[in-house]
Amino acid sequence: MNLITVDAERCNGDGLCVKDCPAKIIVMGEDGLPIETPEAYDICIRCGHCVAVCPKDALKNSRTDDADYLPAPRDLPAAQILENLLLARRSTRQFKKGGVDHDALEKLLEIGRRAPTASNSQHISWIVIEDAERLARIRELCVDCMRKVPGREHYVKHSDLGQDMILRGAPVLIVAHAPADYFWGQGDSAIALTYQELLATSMGLGVCWAGLVTWAAGVEPKLREELGLPDGQNMFGGLMIGAPAVRYTKVPARDPLRVQWR
Repeated sequence: MNLITVDAERCNGDGLCVKDCPAKIIVMGEDGLPIETPEAYDICIRCGHCVAVCPKDALKNSRTDDADYLPAPRDLPAAQILENLLLARRSTRQFKKGGVDHDALEKLLEIGRRAPTASNSQHISWIVIEDAERLARIRELCVDCMRKVPGREHYVKHSDLGQDMILRGAPVLIVAHAPADYFWGQGDSAIALTYQELLATSMGLGVCWAGLVTWAAGVEPKLREELGLPDGQNMFGGLMIGAPAVRYTKVPARDPLRVQWR
């Protein structure tokens, strides 16, 4: 099966697709038009760069959905605005009552889908939990896990007093999961969740990483079931999301920068 199709009338022969292909499976033919190598279809990682880099829209890739390409944004935020967003981001541990608009959640899921993955493997899948009773069961299962672990007594004590030390009262939990044997599951999930976290912050939402749930999901089968993790899939990260109950007026202190210049 052919991998690429080139519109000869549109193509200007600039070779951008050849130069930018990370798998090096596109070459220039004798007629000055790009052609695929014999093994191209099987080796292609579906990154879409060959299509995205063409200024003439002359190339199509049969392993990608042509309708799923978007115009490349040109109106990018100034560096100072982006720096402000990064500095303003806080781990929210106090949420207002009420859920999160589904349109907002769908935007967060979509931006997570667009995040880079190792070799464009795209193995990350998502679970969104909004049901209050299910969230309560998840919270209790996590606390039960911590009862067995030294050093977690503080969390258990305050949880037993009725304080939510696990989900912090967040109305939504987003779970990122991938095949258990996928080596890059944790890294890919962290990148996608960071995309979501930053977009959520720009939308005025509060976000906190669900580290305790992620840990407990790796050791407690009942929690896996409550989360809805499919067999063979592991939770590699998650976010608690909701409307923040507080606003911060300062960026907290951090340890001095540790760096080596070589």
